[in-house]
Amino acid sequence: MSKEEQRRHSSVYVPYSYYECVVPDYSPLIPLHWHGEFEISYLLSGSGEFKCGEKSVTARQGDIIVILPNILHAIYPGEGRLVYDTIVFSPSMLYGNGNDRCFSEYLYPLSSEDSEVTLPISADNPHYEEIKATTESIFSCAKGNSGRLDFLLKSELMRMFWLIIESGALHSAQARETVFAKSIKPVLEYIRENYQENISIEQLAEKAHLSKSYFMNKFKSITGISALEYVNQVRINAACELLANSDITSSEAAFGTGFYNISNFNRQFRKNVGCSPREYRRLFRGKT
Repeated sequence: MSKEEQRRHSSVYVPYSYYECVVPDYSPLIPLHWHGEFEISYLLSGSGEFKCGEKSVTARQGDIIVILPNILHAIYPGEGRLVYDTIVFSPSMLYGNGNDRCFSEYLYPLSSEDSEVTLPISADNPHYEEIKATTESIFSCAKGNSGRLDFLLKSELMRMFWLIIESGALHSAQARETVFAKSIKPVLEYIRENYQENISIEQLAEKAHLSKSYFMNKFKSITGISALEYVNQVRINAACELLANSDITSSEAAFGTGFYNISNFNRQFRKNVGCSPREYRRLFRGKT
């Protein structure tokens, strides 16, 4: 993920992507990132902390998380395994030609900085059962992955946001992001493009156009972790992907993701994943 995210979630032909997510089995966590698409997650089991902008909420089985475009967000596991479905889709799934009153009065505000969705959407929402049924239909269509089902998927997405609006879960935000929250996006971009290299706090502070001490304090206040901890999270996630999908050694995974001290790599890996690199590879491949 850089310049928003490197991963392309949608195309003109297929404007969405579906993911079956298991944290920490497939990834120890989902580090802070953002993208220009909408994102909907439906928790199937477990619990986790979902960070959206500068707010953090705990979500549990049955909860629904709706993230609007261009919002910084991250996911951290709670106790045990967090299993959830996610669909990331282009605004074109909702907006159509963007010239009618529905777009102007209701859909356009979804992408503005003046609106936000209450998180999570839980059983206390007055339209929860309807939103849940619509969410399950959305994921059924996404899993089916056909042009015919895209008809239904688009209509269900429209229905979902109608229900969100009707339930009062869409509301005005005083400020979706602070000036500093916006200023760290270039920093996150830089980290994700250069995590294999040595990265210093001085470099990151310069990217944010802030002094070193002010940058360090504000980064932690916004993200909940230090900048170096975030760098290590990105590196460990990349190492997990290498270990899961190739036969390279742990040392090669370490060197390939910016760790030049094997002891530090093993320590950071266990801290973030809960096991050694070798154990992770064995456990991951045992689940696939």
